[in-house]
Amino acid sequence: MSKKKIKKGNKFKVMEKPISFKVFLAVSATVVIIRLLLTAIPSYRIDMGGYRAWSTYLAHNGPKGLYGGTTYHIVYAPAYMYLLWITGIVVKIFSIGIEGHAFLIKLWAVASELIGAFLIYKIGKKYGKERLGFILGVVYALNPGVFFNSSIWGQFDSISATLLVGMIYAFSVNRKMTAVVLYSLAVLTKPQSALLTPLGILFYKELFDFSKITKEKVKKCVKETFVAIAIGLSCYFVVINPFYHHTDLYENLKSTSVVKDFVAETVDYFCWMPNLYLTSVEDYPYATANAFNLWTLLGGQPVHDSNIFFIFSYSVWGSILFLISIGIAFVYLMKNRRSDYAMYFSSFFIMASAFTFMTRMHERYLLPAIIFLTICALWKKWLLVPLAVLSICVTANHWYLYHLSWKEIYWLENYDSVAMPFALLTVLLVIFAGALIIKNILSDKQIERIDNGKNGDERI
Repeated sequence: MSKKKIKKGNKFKVMEKPISFKVFLAVSATVVIIRLLLTAIPSYRIDMGGYRAWSTYLAHNGPKGLYGGTTYHIVYAPAYMYLLWITGIVVKIFSIGIEGHAFLIKLWAVASELIGAFLIYKIGKKYGKERLGFILGVVYALNPGVFFNSSIWGQFDSISATLLVGMIYAFSVNRKMTAVVLYSLAVLTKPQSALLTPLGILFYKELFDFSKITKEKVKKCVKETFVAIAIGLSCYFVVINPFYHHTDLYENLKSTSVVKDFVAETVDYFCWMPNLYLTSVEDYPYATANAFNLWTLLGGQPVHDSNIFFIFSYSVWGSILFLISIGIAFVYLMKNRRSDYAMYFSSFFIMASAFTFMTRMHERYLLPAIIFLTICALWKKWLLVPLAVLSICVTANHWYLYHLSWKEIYWLENYDSVAMPFALLTVLLVIFAGALIIKNILSDKQIERIDNGKNGDERI
């Protein structure tokens, strides 16, 4: 591979030869065509049936009454509903049939994955690894675990995953407010995105070096914090407002007093989304909801997570194990706070740990970990091996449930013979990732960052 070196002081940054525009265009067009062909495969019927119904309702009636009415039981966050709304309008105008409607709905997630692939390429280019970034972007776009979720199943977990990658990229180029917007939209698309909230510590990385803290830096951070809160609340208000309806909380707090009623409605408004999320997790109160994870190995499918499993309940054990994982990731981030690699690897570890240890996980929730680990391979190519393992586990979990759905089987039996080996692989992968992080924490070395202008570099 042709490379060049750019001198910066006494350090060198290795730059790969750029990809020709013709090659970039030809490969990109091929990837798009393949993804469009895959998108024509029949969807998971239950999920897609709901999406089409909501899309049609929005096109004919608008957002009012979609949530909280007697017609539908919807526990999905509202940001995705805008995309269904647009799709419904297009279908209505052009009188598109059922299959075409499903195809258009899938395209939103497919588009997000192509954007995610482009972001991988951009990140690679940022670190002088344009060709590797392009290859990994193609690998991601054609990853079976990725395209099965969107092009075949019809889900949209990749939309929030792409937004979260954009958030980290924005942090890496010091675009904090852009990162706040992307994070807010990710949470309003998939509440599980809030699992990456610990990365918010990067908002204050200017204060990590105590020897260089100044009054001006503190003032700047305080000001930016208030601006970030305002941006987050604004995103919440804009996205939620058309769909908002009074909940039981408002009915209990409402008053004839104008002031008290305003307070009641305000409290209800900002509790609406959390209440929606809590309702969604109560729909499937099991140790595992078809997810190939630790609780699959330990007999939690489908067992209520309030049941006792060795002293504590499944739910308590899940929370303990995940909080330990969050603590490990947080310490790792603090130690390697100048490392972009650490941000992406921590994100992979947090998402994979949540899927593996937390209860009430569905088969799809491991998907976002794929894009983060793919990006990490820009720095450590040997991570392609665990990436392959991760991709196999995600694909198997999707495919098996999809396959069974055509036999009208929607819930796995306990200790399912297909689920068990992939659940074991997933647990071992997360333990391996945790061991790598702990090894770094206990060592004297940090992941060294060599800042060469706007591109930067990192040596592992």
